[in-house]
Amino acid sequence: MDEAANDLRALRYVADITRKLAKMLSRTRYHMLVYFLEMTAVEADNLANAQDPKRKGAKAPPEPRN
Repeated sequence: MDEAANDLRALRYVADITRKLAKMLSRTRYHMLVYFLEMTAVEADNLANAQDPKRKGAKAPPEPRN
């Protein structure tokens, strides 16, 4: 069970870091990379929420910007 908690924390960490990187890069010309990072963050959040039924309805991840 402890490994599952670590996996969830890792997924949420990936989501957080990729969102921060996407925000930083969004001021530059790397729009496709920003989109990829935002989608990675959304997928990491979705995976974490799917694996943690207690948090399923807790907080929906923000939609990626276009």
